Amino acid sequence: MEQKAKKKTSIIETLQSLVVAFVLAMVFRGFVVEGFVIPTGSMAPTLLGQHFLKHSDQTGQDFTVGFDQGISVSPERSTDPLLGRNVPLSMAEAKKLEPRRGDRVLVLKTLYPFFEPERFDVVVFKNPTDTQGTTSNYIKRLIGLPNETLWIADGDIFVRQDSVPDSEFEIQRKPEHIQQSLWRTISDSDAIPTDTLALSRPWRGSPWRGSPDGAWKLNDRTLVCTTASPSTLTWDHNLILIDDWLPYNMLNSNRRNQPLSDVRVSATLTPEKETLNASFSLEAVQHRFVWMISSGQAVLSMSTLDGDVVKKVEVDVDVFPKIVSGISKPIRLECWHVDQMMVLYLNGARVAELLYDFLPEERIRFASNADPSVPIEEIAGSGGKPPSLQWQFDGSPLTITKLQVGHDLYYNYNHRGLTERATKNPTKKGNEELVRYGSPAFGTHPDKLAVLTDDQFMMAGDNSTHSLDGRLWGNPDEFVAAQIDDSPFIVHRDLLIGKAWGVYWLPPPIIPEFNRFRFIR
Repeated sequence: MEQKAKKKTSIIETLQSLVVAFVLAMVFRGFVVEGFVIPTGSMAPTLLGQHFLKHSDQTGQDFTVGFDQGISVSPERSTDPLLGRNVPLSMAEAKKLEPRRGDRVLVLKTLYPFFEPERFDVVVFKNPTDTQGTTSNYIKRLIGLPNETLWIADGDIFVRQDSVPDSEFEIQRKPEHIQQSLWRTISDSDAIPTDTLALSRPWRGSPWRGSPDGAWKLNDRTLVCTTASPSTLTWDHNLILIDDWLPYNMLNSNRRNQPLSDVRVSATLTPEKETLNASFSLEAVQHRFVWMISSGQAVLSMSTLDGDVVKKVEVDVDVFPKIVSGISKPIRLECWHVDQMMVLYLNGARVAELLYDFLPEERIRFASNADPSVPIEEIAGSGGKPPSLQWQFDGSPLTITKLQVGHDLYYNYNHRGLTERATKNPTKKGNEELVRYGSPAFGTHPDKLAVLTDDQFMMAGDNSTHSLDGRLWGNPDEFVAAQIDDSPFIVHRDLLIGKAWGVYWLPPPIIPEFNRFRFIR
């Protein structure tokens, strides 16, 4: 009898323990950390929705391509983006269609009750247009804060503080750790075809064109300059365009891609002599930006196309150490032009920066090169021309490896304007023009700036051309309009769930692979 009593007690204790564990787990999930699955590619490539993992036999590169159930997948549309958008993958690789689930993200739900959300946080929130449906949870990047007026101009975020009298718009620069995670590689000198005869289309070579012709040689993945006389490498836009196209979107319908000037260009230089003078120049928004290094000095300069210097920064640095016994030391050079800022990195260290402050109207006019007499309303969102990229060298022969080009995310103007989706929920009287079909996206036009009041936030997806977000979604649903906030396009504080913290992978049945964990920036 005593054994039966003990057994019965043991079962009861086990059940009690399971109940307590379940309650604690639910409390933890409900108030501390919760996992969410990313269903779409609106935040790609930061966060992936359903996708294919593609591999290039020619370059050895892996890259992700998004898809959804509503589109047809044609192997002919799979290309190797680092060789050019028109260079198809091998047919064997293109036909591999093994869908992968979207990223699983951990969301810290206890943060925002104690700390204010910060711009450029990746946030999970209740979808204001469908709080009760299958798409009730959204994840986007926070770009607008309460009591601000926001203007998306030429892909960047400009903000005016409405609480400050007579304040002007200012560019919003991303923190360095976030910016590092947002660069998208579009060219890499290490990505060359292993067998050009196997390509279905001729490979036209590197997008960098050397001059004079006889001074440059391509040895495998290394560019060799054999002269100490002045020489250049110039980017050829006929081979690879610099715009907001992403490999992730290659299976989606074509959208109008926008040229952009926020780029990162980097290279490893190994000179034969310490007398090398090297510079990289970028021509964009009607200005010339130059990063120059020589023995003992680094110079950043911004000038007009006529040569008038606007700003200049000089820094003393030990760039090229003295070459002993003919042994040269390589130097890694990284040039950023992003968020109206120039930055120079040498061997991973940030050594110089130069900031400039165009107002959004100035930025649009410079980007579009429009006549000053044309009203800004007519050219907002008209885009610009691709930037010009060039390296200049003299003073020493050299070799160049790991020559890479990347671009920043670009918040697209969306030329289609609002769709009928913006009015699927009832329109509050007085908001008819805000949500009118075909009108400009919210915050992207001087006639429709994003004006945010108390407790209102604006969200946008990193995959801007394929993101339904605060620029486009329109009226809130009836519950939000009646109980929280009836303003279109915005996310009220009460709808915030938490900050996306990390990505983890959870294979069947329940064991996470923590070695694949990564933080979300």
